[in-house]
Amino acid sequence: MALRASTDQIPNWVETPPRSPRLRHWSGVLVERMSWLDKLSMPLRNWLSQLYGQPKQPSYRVKDALNGVWLGHPLHPALVDIPLGAWTASFILDLVWLSEQEDGIARSSDLLMWIGLIGATGSAVTGLTNWVDTDGPELRTGMFHALLNGGATVLNLTSALLRLTKQRRPAIALASMAYALAMYSAYIGGELAYSSAIGVNHVAWESGPNRFVPVMAENSLVPGKLTRVDVAGIPAVLLKEGNTIHAIAATCSHLGGPLDEGRCEDGIIYCPWHHSGFRLSDGSVANSPAVYAQPTFAVRVRNGNIELCRLELA
Repeated sequence: MALRASTDQIPNWVETPPRSPRLRHWSGVLVERMSWLDKLSMPLRNWLSQLYGQPKQPSYRVKDALNGVWLGHPLHPALVDIPLGAWTASFILDLVWLSEQEDGIARSSDLLMWIGLIGATGSAVTGLTNWVDTDGPELRTGMFHALLNGGATVLNLTSALLRLTKQRRPAIALASMAYALAMYSAYIGGELAYSSAIGVNHVAWESGPNRFVPVMAENSLVPGKLTRVDVAGIPAVLLKEGNTIHAIAATCSHLGGPLDEGRCEDGIIYCPWHHSGFRLSDGSVANSPAVYAQPTFAVRVRNGNIELCRLELA
């Protein structure tokens, strides 16, 4: 596509929403124009960062659990199914009640509304924990997503309270508004996950050999220094400790940071971007925000060269 403009007139592509489809475009335009979200995002992110502390601190273990380190998968998307599923069922039962007005249908709808509210609490806590380690446009989009979810939750809470006072029709009206808001928020959440790749394994699309391949001369590897090498299509980071050479994937599974530019302490390598920690011995996650383990490599020295062979899936 040709542009009749000088280079100094071309906007930053990072801040330019996609052209199609129209829903993605206008959603991106809307978020881009909401610069006031940054005034909310930064103080909240700083407060959460201070609350969780640093890796190895006891408070950080809470962050690890909420991120899903124990699960090997982000916890937030699993919990999101609870409120969305419960509110969908409640919405359908409300529609049925409008035509039949049976007490059993009303009680079932009300119960599902409260289940959704409980699930929304867990979803909000885990979502904020994921969001605290985002940057740039994703930070603002995540705040927009959170505010939409918060609005839907407040509407549904009000609806649930009105149901207790037998004001069912106004309650259904509020719940319907909340459901529409929650569906759009789910769309924005999908943008974060599938368009911006927040929460996905950033090593998943890297390949690697099924055989040993030489990567560097053994005498060129400086003991105690993180060293980046290419292993037939996948970058790896090496560390020599005594007679042992460790090798794991160099691309951080969290957001793709270069582990070779990080630091290593007590057998754990820390990403320079968001301080995800991985054990050099087996690639396992020592601390979040990463939840996916790093691929590891078998190492051997042959004819003076270090050779690596990838051992497992990301």
